[in-house]
Amino acid sequence: MSSKGQPFISLIPPRRQEKKPPSAFFGQAALHNVLRDQFSLATWLCMGAVLQGILYMTIGRLSLLPACSLLLFKTLTTAGTSLCLLRNPYMDRVILNKISTQIPDDHGQQGTKPANAELVVFLIGIQVNHPLGILAPGVKATGDYFESMTRDLDDKADEYGFMGMTSWLNGSDRESKNMLLNVCYFRSVEGLHEFAHDALHRKGWDFWNKIYKTHPHITLYHEMYHVPRGNYESIFINSRPSLSGTNFTSYTDPKTGEKMWASPVVDASKGLLRTSAGRMSRSDATENDKYGPGSYA
Repeated sequence: MSSKGQPFISLIPPRRQEKKPPSAFFGQAALHNVLRDQFSLATWLCMGAVLQGILYMTIGRLSLLPACSLLLFKTLTTAGTSLCLLRNPYMDRVILNKISTQIPDDHGQQGTKPANAELVVFLIGIQVNHPLGILAPGVKATGDYFESMTRDLDDKADEYGFMGMTSWLNGSDRESKNMLLNVCYFRSVEGLHEFAHDALHRKGWDFWNKIYKTHPHITLYHEMYHVPRGNYESIFINSRPSLSGTNFTSYTDPKTGEKMWASPVVDASKGLLRTSAGRMSRSDATENDKYGPGSYA
């Protein structure tokens, strides 16, 4: 039970492998979404209209067949999924519960006291302010350096106390070429700074120092938050593992000596993790009982 004095209930089994599971940054849809963001909706529609026109002039009315077939397929699968006749792929990996994240200790356990470890949240990203978007000068090289450094973080996760990274696209700033945000989690500021002075990061740093004046269309930025224990909390309801929920922390299996990777995702439907104050070890999590069972907090 996740009650006071009892271990929190882990909802994702540990992974038995030597290397850290890849960060969520390397998700399969990343390239698709970045490409889609390079043009406004109007531009995409115009390009589609031109291609459809060329196809019509080539094969006549048969040119309508691909688009109509695809639209019919999408309509039928949407209807079938909505009526529960087909599997809903959007629910894959969704945990139907109220969950929180608690950083595992050196034994892969989430412990009994909420927010019982310090946390460093590092935000870093890029924006391209150029009509060519990702094809603009300097963008590919900058992106290659960033991807290499992210792989280096995964490879040396124990050395730097790196736990994971997720990637986000600003959807409210402008119609295209929006700002990319990457949210990274470290165990300590020292680990983050050690990575910053790693040889690969220094190489990327030197590259940026050489080009930033001649490539003013590239925006780079970061923010860093050092959060002491007892000063953070998280809650997800009916959600796929996201943000800190995608992190992994290594430990050694005491029975086999094998390397394991523990997830921070735990049950937050009961005990100390039921409320915001409880999840920061600031109450016994009974302050919301007056609102009745199952209240969101």
